Amino acid sequence: MRLPNLLASKWGRLIAFFCLYVTEGIPLGFTATAIATQLRRSGVGPKEIGFFIGWLYFPWAWKWVMGPIVDLFYSNKLGARRGWIIGMQVMMVITLMFCVPLELTESNLTLLTSIILIHNFFCATQDVAIDALACSTLHPEERGLANGLMFAGQTLGIPLGGACVLYLIDGISWLPMLQDGIPFEQTYFFVAGCILMVTIFVALPMREEPLVRKASDGDRGAAMRKEIGDYLKTAWKSFFGSRVAFAALILAVIPAGAAALNLALQKTLAVELGMTDGEIADMEVVGSVIWAACCVTGGLISDRVGHLKSLAVFLVLMSIPTLWLGFEMERQGYIMPVEIVQADSKSKAGEAPEKTTESSDAAEAGEAVAVGAELSHSELELDSEKEDSVAAFSRNVPEGLADSFWWAVMFYMAAQGLMYGTRTAVFMQISNPAVAATQFTAYMAMMNLVTAYTSWWQGVVIEGWGYPVTLFIDASTGLICLAVLPFLFQKAVAEPSVSIPAPRD
Repeated sequence: MRLPNLLASKWGRLIAFFCLYVTEGIPLGFTATAIATQLRRSGVGPKEIGFFIGWLYFPWAWKWVMGPIVDLFYSNKLGARRGWIIGMQVMMVITLMFCVPLELTESNLTLLTSIILIHNFFCATQDVAIDALACSTLHPEERGLANGLMFAGQTLGIPLGGACVLYLIDGISWLPMLQDGIPFEQTYFFVAGCILMVTIFVALPMREEPLVRKASDGDRGAAMRKEIGDYLKTAWKSFFGSRVAFAALILAVIPAGAAALNLALQKTLAVELGMTDGEIADMEVVGSVIWAACCVTGGLISDRVGHLKSLAVFLVLMSIPTLWLGFEMERQGYIMPVEIVQADSKSKAGEAPEKTTESSDAAEAGEAVAVGAELSHSELELDSEKEDSVAAFSRNVPEGLADSFWWAVMFYMAAQGLMYGTRTAVFMQISNPAVAATQFTAYMAMMNLVTAYTSWWQGVVIEGWGYPVTLFIDASTGLICLAVLPFLFQKAVAEPSVSIPAPRD
C-alpha cells in the first residue's frame, strides 16, 4: 500500500508541516530536560549542565549559515527539500544511537556533549529545509494557519522528548509492562522511534515540484560564492540600514527578560528539591500547556494594546517570579547547590555513606540548613533496577520550598509565553519586506545564541555564588532590554523616510 503524498492537498500540507515541526521539538526536550535531569542525578554540577545546555542551542544560532547551502545543493530526484529533511532525520537517529552505550557521568560529559551538539546541528539544518519547503509549497491563504500548527507541533515535541522520557524512566502505573520504569539508555530508542515515524509516514511519501537550477553543474561553485556574497550584502543593509533595525539587532542579542526558570537552573534545582522524574515531567507538561496558551493570548493582547507597550509589561512580569523565588530561597537558607552522593555498596549494606560538606562559600553565605549530616539507611534504600541512577543529597529541603519552586516556574512560564509571541511580532514588523526571510531568520537565530550564552554564565554563577544571586542577576539583566524598546518606536517616528516600519504602539 502506497502512502499518500501529503503535499498534494491543503490539509495534507498542514498535517505534514505540523509533524515535521514535532521532530524539531523532540531533540530539544530530550536533551535539555531528560538528559539534563539525569546528569544532575548522577552528580554532574550546575556549571557543567549549564555548559551542556548552552552548547545544545549553539547550532540553532548559526542555522542561517546553512541557508545558501540548502538552496544551492540539492537533487530533484530525491526532492530539493525532501532529500535534506530525510537525510537530516536519519543522521539525527544515528547520532542518538552513538549515545546509547555512554553512561551519564561527568567523565563522559565532553563526549556526550560533542555527540549531542552534532545531533542538534542536523536538527537545525532540518529546520532550514522544512522552512524552505514551506515557503515553496504552502499557498498564501494557508500560511497563517500553517505557521500556527508548526509552532504547536514544536511545542508538543518538547514534552514528547522530555516529559514522556521521564515518565518512562519513573514508571507508568497503569501500564503493567512499564510500572517499574525502564533504564535511561533504552529511552534513546523511544526518541529515535518518534523521529523515524515522521520520516517513514510523512517525509518519505512526500513529492515536491522539481526546482529549476540557477546555474549549470560547472557553475555551482561560482553560484555558491555569489549567493553568499548577496546574502552578506542583504544582511548588512537589513541590520544597519536604519536606526530602528539596529535597535532591533541589539534587542535580539541581549536577554529578553529573565531566563533562569526555563533553563538549566530549573532542571538542576528540581532534582535537588527531591522531585521525582514523574514530577519533573508533570511540571514540564503543565508548563508547556500554560506557555502555549499564554503565547496566543499575548499575541492577541499586543495586537489590541500595542506591541511595544505589551512587551514592556510582559518583560517585567517575567522578573517577578524569578525575584520572588530568589528571596524565598535566601530566606530559607538554600543558597549553594548541594553535594550529591551516589549510593554505593556500603549504603545498600546498611552503612551510612561518607559525610559530605558544602564549600566554605555556603557557610559564609549564612546557610541555615545542616550540612554534612549522616544519611540514614532508609534515605538511601534503592530499587535494584534503578540503583545506578539514584543519588542522595547532603541536605534536607526546607519545608514548602519545592511548592514555591513549582509555582514560580508556572507563573514564569505564563509570563514568558505572553512575551514570546509579542516579541516575535515586533521582529516581524521591523523586518524589511524586501528581505524579510533573511532578516527575520537571523533575528530568530540570534535569540538562540542568547539562550546558549545565558545558560553558560548561569551555571558558573550558581556554583560560585549560589541560586539566589543567580536569580537576582537574571531578573536584573533581563530588564536591560527595556531601555532599547523606546528606540524602536521613537526613532521611526522621528525619521519618516526610513523604509522599515516600526511596531505599532
